[in-house]
Amino acid sequence: MQPNDLVPRSLPRAVLPRLPAGVLGAGALVAVGYMDPGNWATAIAGGAGFGYALLFVVLASSLVAMAVQALAVRVTIATGKDLAALLNEALPRPAARAVWWAAEAAILATAVAELAGGAIALDLLSALPLPAGVAATAAATFAVVALVRDGAVVHERVVNALLAVVALSFAALLWRAGPDWSAAAAGLVPAPRLVGDPQALFIALGILGATVMPHNIYLHSGLVADRMRGLASDDRRRAFRVLVGDAVAALSLAMLVNAAILLVAAASLGSADGAVASLDGAHRAINAALGGAAALIFAVALYAAGQSSAITGILAGRYITAGFTGQVGSRLKRGLFTRLGGLTIALGLLVATGGDAPDRVLVLSQVTLSAALPFVLVPLLVVAMRRRLMGGFTLRPLAAGALASAIGTIVLLNVYLLAMAPMA
Repeated sequence: MQPNDLVPRSLPRAVLPRLPAGVLGAGALVAVGYMDPGNWATAIAGGAGFGYALLFVVLASSLVAMAVQALAVRVTIATGKDLAALLNEALPRPAARAVWWAAEAAILATAVAELAGGAIALDLLSALPLPAGVAATAAATFAVVALVRDGAVVHERVVNALLAVVALSFAALLWRAGPDWSAAAAGLVPAPRLVGDPQALFIALGILGATVMPHNIYLHSGLVADRMRGLASDDRRRAFRVLVGDAVAALSLAMLVNAAILLVAAASLGSADGAVASLDGAHRAINAALGGAAALIFAVALYAAGQSSAITGILAGRYITAGFTGQVGSRLKRGLFTRLGGLTIALGLLVATGGDAPDRVLVLSQVTLSAALPFVLVPLLVVAMRRRLMGGFTLRPLAAGALASAIGTIVLLNVYLLAMAPMA
């Protein structure tokens, strides 16, 4: 089963021992989702509302993301199956269904973030009203999916170049803002007082949901499974090291970008309108500090990031559908389904909030991702501990315990957030 028609489907066995370049690239494609508009919105909201205190959350979330993606690679290489297909076989049918629908909900939440982010970008570029921007972004994404065949590599390089320019822009903006680096260093240490603040917890879970994205776990596993087809068992250990290094490098860049965005917001650099508290505020800050060209780059990169993430979301959805149903659906149908669903939800949320809080819609979508995380993390961990399936790749007790603690914390924080929601 090979639902992926956008990346190389297999890795020649002779490539890995000589040069591991054939396995590289999965990490970069996955990391696109870790720098989507939802990440930008949650990092800005966290920095603007709580200063440097949530910098620890960005760091911890990124480290958890690296560990989780490495675990997905481990399970895929050990079993030779992508995660969706593996969980469909390993779990009882009711549990498999629940996991499947949680994954689909995560993809819809991501689509909402991509559409809202694209609408904000179009508003920054052309003052297009947000509802019209959402519709235009959805139509553009579907057009890209319909037109792109084997051009994913070119698409990925262009978007990564834009994101690199944005990262440099934020670095320059940080230099101009002059953050309080001693306070930033203190923000790398968790502040227990924030647990008692429902709004801080809400934003923290949004950052977590934006960083450790459920559908990206399935995507990474599917990409690895495609690249590892026909690979000799003797080469799997080295392939594991190469693929984990690839993911860590890509996600480290994403972590630095997200940390820079939070630091800019925490430093409250902006125009006369005040602190940077939204994507629009960040755009004004770049315009004031670096000029119109940098602000234009920011807006274009924001739009490109959302579109690139949309492509990977559609691709992840095809892996999920194929794994849980055994049927490789049409890329166009998957794109149309997610765009229509995301369009309906995004427009509904914009109407419900009066159209004045698009960043709030982004943060809500990321908290939804956080709530969906246990549905993939728990079964992933259980499978990784099964020696019958994993063989020599079985997760060691110490590592399993550390990951179990992290997953348990995520579940408890989500329950706590739901309990405190009326007070937020």
